[in-house]
Amino acid sequence: MEEEEEEGWWEATPGDEPEPEIKPETTQATEAPETTNGFDVLPRIKVLTISSVGLFVGFTSHWSWWQRSGFEALRNSFSDVALVLTDGLSLYSEWGLTPLEYIEWLMFPLLPLVFVTTFVVTWYNSLQGDWEFGKKASIFHLSFFGVWYLLHILNWVSLTGQFELVFPDSYNYGLWIAAASGIGLHPTVYGLVELESLDEEDIANLSEARNAEDEAAWLDEMQFDDHLNQ
Repeated sequence: MEEEEEEGWWEATPGDEPEPEIKPETTQATEAPETTNGFDVLPRIKVLTISSVGLFVGFTSHWSWWQRSGFEALRNSFSDVALVLTDGLSLYSEWGLTPLEYIEWLMFPLLPLVFVTTFVVTWYNSLQGDWEFGKKASIFHLSFFGVWYLLHILNWVSLTGQFELVFPDSYNYGLWIAAASGIGLHPTVYGLVELESLDEEDIANLSEARNAEDEAAWLDEMQFDDHLNQ
């Protein structure tokens, strides 16, 4: 009996075992929920959302003389493009069209498709963390409209012999709103919005600061609970 007691004297009893310390859950140092690819994404999301609203407003407004909205133009885009590529070729010589007039004719029904595509693809890539893709989408969005607008002016000069700039009117202001919404696809809206750049060290420090705040809040809550239990 004495040997058994001597062999187990050092073993801790269940009441002597220290209680495990409970710590608040913390995220890894490299995680930063509000940062992606080194940028603070909250301002970017706001700008992209506002631009998407602008695109929607443009599509609900008058698009052209014969299209009351951009959604109507979008619905007829594929059939209109098919018409230009099929019957349009036979009408090319019959109507005496020039190459520039034919290209403008083809580009116009493509405008709503291009506008919607640039926004959809930008949103998709942004949600995947590629915020830089918006630069390419914005440039393509605005450039496609710019080329069509330039051809429209050149063809008007060729037809009338007079140079005249075309501005938004009551019958096509929706087209211009949808075109201008492409400015917001750019990550910094071409310098109009400051997008805070964060390197890996900044992101790690940001996560550590947030983890420290979470731990401090947890300790305060624990102290408050202990005070109530006393």
